[in-house]
Amino acid sequence: MKKAILIFTIMFSASMIFAQETKIESKTIFEGSADIYYKYDFSKADNSFTSFTNSHNSFELGMASIVASHKQGKAEVFVDLGFGTRAAQFTYNDDPATFLIKQLYVTYALSSNISVIAGSFGTHIGYELADAVDNKNYSMSYAFSYGPFFNTGVKAQYTKGKFSIMAGVANPTDFKTAIKAGSTQKTFIGQLAYVGDATSAFFNVTSGSSNPSSDENKTQFDFVGTKKLNNKISLAFNGTYALTTNDSNSLNDGEWYSMVGYANYSLNDVVSLAYRIEYFNALKATSALGSLTGTSVLGNTLSLNYKVGNLTIIPEFRVDKASEEVFSNNHSVAKGITGFALLATTYSF
Repeated sequence: MKKAILIFTIMFSASMIFAQETKIESKTIFEGSADIYYKYDFSKADNSFTSFTNSHNSFELGMASIVASHKQGKAEVFVDLGFGTRAAQFTYNDDPATFLIKQLYVTYALSSNISVIAGSFGTHIGYELADAVDNKNYSMSYAFSYGPFFNTGVKAQYTKGKFSIMAGVANPTDFKTAIKAGSTQKTFIGQLAYVGDATSAFFNVTSGSSNPSSDENKTQFDFVGTKKLNNKISLAFNGTYALTTNDSNSLNDGEWYSMVGYANYSLNDVVSLAYRIEYFNALKATSALGSLTGTSVLGNTLSLNYKVGNLTIIPEFRVDKASEEVFSNNHSVAKGITGFALLATTYSF
């Protein structure tokens, strides 16, 4: 009897040790960022038609972001919360109580090459990102501002070496819920990508309902390419074309495109210069473009990035010249050119 108890004890202890050794490791990561800025428009009036810098002669809070991710085995969850004006504009279709959620999605790895992502995630369209800390220029391009911001749905990605392909289906663009959108129409998204050591290329597409309240559907084709020439110079290009159709009135169909070039020169580990040039053309009427309809804009933005640890100070100067007098001064006099200077700071932790 004593021998049987001893054997059972040894077997139980061994099973506990084995269970501890085979326990799936988990890891939680917390990150965050914040940004503020001051902007002065030389027209003494806000002339911004792009996102996140709609102010004049004012100190502004951008956004505070809190990011958490947890991975265990083949599953991972990613939570991205945003607070502030930038977050509210990013999730402009959401109620104030829910716009705090910028991104929330779960990833499951079916294999080493295939993963499925479900939830709400930032768009794959375009080069620029919503968080200021992720961009060299503080102000945003027209391509970013009039493209999609995020999708809520499910997508699958297959990766093989340096190549990947993604396809998915989502709610109407920029809506976290189809109930809020008032439409069960779906948006289809896709991407074909190559990511090398110094060169990357992304072919993107999205097609489906973008603004159900006005029966508007959009198909957008997008290309992003990057090239690192050396340790100091890197280049990027974003070309995007969007075609919108209106279910109620074909006269409200729209068409626009943008070509954006980026150049970044690092003087050293602390100081770098970022230049962006964009040609944006709103060819045909569309409700989303408002007073820019039928107008082309040439935008030039020069930004200096000065890093002090996790803090980056960004003095920026921008001039936009339009084919029509879509800008104005503080006396409401129409003009075809506008410019501003801003000073921004970003901090990551």
